[in-house]
Amino acid sequence: MDEYVERMVKRNDPVYWKAAFVGALVLTVISLFLALQYAFALLLLLAMIAADYGIWLFSSVEYEYTYFGGSFELDEVLNKSRRRKIVETNAEELVLFAPKNSDAAKTEMGNAKILDYSGNGPEDKKYAYIYVRNGNKVCMYIEGNDELVKQVRRNTPQKYKAY
Repeated sequence: MDEYVERMVKRNDPVYWKAAFVGALVLTVISLFLALQYAFALLLLLAMIAADYGIWLFSSVEYEYTYFGGSFELDEVLNKSRRRKIVETNAEELVLFAPKNSDAAKTEMGNAKILDYSGNGPEDKKYAYIYVRNGNKVCMYIEGNDELVKQVRRNTPQKYKAY
C-alpha cells in the first residue's frame, strides 16, 4: 500500500459565500416575522430555509485527491457530510504533471479547459494535472504534497516534468 496516496485540501472559499450566508440569514429572520403576520409569507420562509441549507452545504468544501498506481480520483466533500466524484483518470489519459507555473505546463495547456481544485496553500505546492479524454484537453490545478509527486514520478516518469 505504499503506492496509495490520499490528500485532503480545503477549498479557497470565495468572500461572497460569507456575505451570501449572512444575507440569507437576515432574509430568513425577516420572512419569519412576515410569516407570523401573513399566512402567504410562510412559503417565503420555507424557501429561505431551503436557501440557507443550500448555502450552508456549499460553504465548506474540501477536495480529496486519491492516487494509486497511475489512477487519479478527485472527490468534492461538501461540509464534511456529502461526497461527490469530480473526475477519475488513469495513466493513459495523463499528458503532463508539472508545477503550475512551470514552462512545461504553460506550453502544454494550449486550449485546455482549466479547472482549479487547489486549496489556499503555497503556490510552489500547486501542480497542473493535464489529461485528455474524448479529444478534450483538461488542465486541473491541484495541491500536491511530496508523497503524491513521488508516486506520479514513479508511475509515469515520462509524463512528469519538474520544471
